[in-house]
Amino acid sequence: MGGNRQPDGVRADAATATHLESFEDANRSLEKFTAPVLLDEGRREQRLFVASFDGTGNSKRDPEKLTNVARLDEQFRDHAAQARERLGYIPIGRGYVEGPGTQRGVSGLIDAMHGGSYQARIEDMYLQFTTQAQKWLVENPGADIRILATGFSRGAEQAAGFTRLVEERGIQDPTDAIFKRNADGLIVGEVIYPNPPLREPGSVIQAAALFDPVGTGAPRQNDRRLAESVVSAFQITAMHERRNLFQGTLINDFGMTPDGRFLNVSVAGAHSDIGGGYRRDGLGILAGNLSIDFINSMIQPPPLEKRALPEDPERYVIHRSEDHQFFYGTSVFDREGMRGMQDLLAPPTLCQLDCRDAMPRNEEMAAALEWQRVGIGPVQGSVPVRDAGLGNAAFASDLLSAAAREDGFAISERLRAQLVSEAGQAWLQQGFGALEPQSRELASRGGAHGAAPAHQVDGPAL
Repeated sequence: MGGNRQPDGVRADAATATHLESFEDANRSLEKFTAPVLLDEGRREQRLFVASFDGTGNSKRDPEKLTNVARLDEQFRDHAAQARERLGYIPIGRGYVEGPGTQRGVSGLIDAMHGGSYQARIEDMYLQFTTQAQKWLVENPGADIRILATGFSRGAEQAAGFTRLVEERGIQDPTDAIFKRNADGLIVGEVIYPNPPLREPGSVIQAAALFDPVGTGAPRQNDRRLAESVVSAFQITAMHERRNLFQGTLINDFGMTPDGRFLNVSVAGAHSDIGGGYRRDGLGILAGNLSIDFINSMIQPPPLEKRALPEDPERYVIHRSEDHQFFYGTSVFDREGMRGMQDLLAPPTLCQLDCRDAMPRNEEMAAALEWQRVGIGPVQGSVPVRDAGLGNAAFASDLLSAAAREDGFAISERLRAQLVSEAGQAWLQQGFGALEPQSRELASRGGAHGAAPAHQVDGPAL
C-alpha cells in the first residue's frame, strides 16, 4: 500500500474471517435464488436496456474512484461494441447518470447534502431509455424491450423510482420531446412527450440490482416502491455503515421473499465498501461480483466478467466512513450496536397503505418468462488468509485503534470475531491445553497449597 496507512483518507479496520464469511453466506443465498431470463441472444426480437444510477458524489469522470455501478456500465458498453460486430445489432443498450452532488460549485454541494436532483436524474435516464428504445423499434418493430435498473446509494433509490416511471409511462416517443436543462445540464421539471407512446404503460418487464440504497433527503419524499413490472430484484446491504445520515433503505426486506421475487443480503462493510470506489477495494470487489452473478443469470450468454480477487490482505478492510467529514454523527450505531435502517418507501402524501413493500408483482408477466437458478461463476484468485493469530499486528492495531477512539462496541466486536474464528478457537484450545496439566497437578495435591501464582501459569501469549 505504499506505506500509506490511510490511502482512502479515513481509518480502516481489517476485515476478519467472520466479516468475509458474510460474503460466503451471501453467495449461498444467491445460489438458492432464481432469476428471470431477460435477454436471450438467440431470440433476435429481445432487447435489454441497462439503466445505471451512480451514487452521491460519484462519476465516471473520476476513473480512480469507479463504483460498481460505473464498472457495470463500462462492461456493458464494451459488450455492446462486441455484439454489434458479432450479431450486426446491439441487443443490450445502456444509460448512465452521474450521482447527486457531481455538479460543480454551490449547486453540487447542496445536491450532495439533500439529493434534490432525484427527479431530474430519473427524467434524464428515461429520456436516454426512450431514445434507445425508439432506435430498436425502427430496426425491429416487434422488438421486445426489457429493463435492468442498477444503482448505488441515492442512485439505488433513483433506480427504484425509475421503475415506477417506466410502469406509469410505458415507452414514450421521444420525437419532439419538450424539456429544459439548467446550467448544470439537469432536466428541469417533467419532459413533455407530445406523440402517442411506442409501448403502453405497464408493458415493460423490469428487474433491479441495488447496492446499499440510502435515501437521505429528497429521495424519501418520493415513492420508491418497486413497480409491478419488476419481476425480480437483488439488494446488497452494508452492515457496518455507522453514519446517521447514511441509514440504509430496505427497498427489499432482508433475506428472500416468500414468493422468491426479491433477495436482500447483508454483508460486512461500510457504505462505499459495498458500492465501490475505495482504493482498498477487496470488499467492493466481492460485492460487485455478487451482482455480476445475479445479472449474468438473466442474460444468455452471460456478458459480464467478474473481477479478480486481490491477493493483498490489506485491501480487505472496513472503512471508517464517518472520518470523511467532521460533522458525521454515529449516535444510532453507537446506541444500538448496529446500523440504522429505514423501511418506509413512500411518504404519507403519496401512500396510505402498505408503504413499506414493493407493489404486487404482475404475475402474468412473470409467468411468461423462463426462470433459472443463479449460478456462481468462476473468479480469478481467492480471498487471502490473513494471519489471524491473537498476537498478530493487524489484530493488535485494530484493538489499539478502537481503544484510542474509546469505541467499546468496536473492541467487543473485534474480540468476538477473533474468538469465533479458526485462529481464535485454536488459541483457546492452546490455552486449555496449557492449563489442563496444571489443573490435574493441583487436583492431585488436593488444593492444599492453593492456586499457583499467576506468573507460574503458562498459557498462550497475547
